[in-house]
Amino acid sequence: KVQSKVETIVGDIAGKALPEGISISYGGVEEFNNENLPKVVRGLIMAAVIMFLVMVFHFKKISLAVLVLASMSFSIFGVALGMNIAGLPLSATAILGMVSLIGIIVRNGIIMFDYTEVLRRTQNKTVREAAIESGKRRMRPIFLTSAAASMGVIPMIISKSPLWYPMGTVIFSGTIVSMIFVVTILPLAYWLVYQHKDKKNDKVNEQSATPENAEA
Repeated sequence: KVQSKVETIVGDIAGKALPEGISISYGGVEEFNNENLPKVVRGLIMAAVIMFLVMVFHFKKISLAVLVLASMSFSIFGVALGMNIAGLPLSATAILGMVSLIGIIVRNGIIMFDYTEVLRRTQNKTVREAAIESGKRRMRPIFLTSAAASMGVIPMIISKSPLWYPMGTVIFSGTIVSMIFVVTILPLAYWLVYQHKDKKNDKVNEQSATPENAEA
């Protein structure tokens, strides 16, 4: 807010009479953001691509990797809430915090879906049963890891540094809010995407139970 006011005042003065050979430039946080913001955005995109490839290799399912990657959208609500409450503008360090936050959310998604797949594969649970069970069983470890990550950035928030305060706020608020979405929305999303698997299994069981198959 101060930066915009200063630029307006200086612009009015410079527009009226600026001595020849004199130029105006701005340093501080504004200069830091202008220099580093494009680099951080590129890093964010590269991180998302790398995480997607790792998840495809791990799950062997593109749809499941896309589902986990889509959970990154949960960070938007927490980031917007935290930045709004703190009254902070979007800066390079805030986006850098979003990179760390996305890693936390994706990790929680992997923890959730990995256990869901194990339940379906080893215990022959339906998609709905596996989704509900993983949501209940993985709630505690996700809460503990998210709480540890959010508490670790409190010194950044307390410092009120113009560079690190936005980063700490993004990680803190984004982690807390996304944790709630991960343990509630992700199991539901998994069931909505893979519920057709249960229907196929039901049809197979019905066909195997027909009198012709029973006599055979």
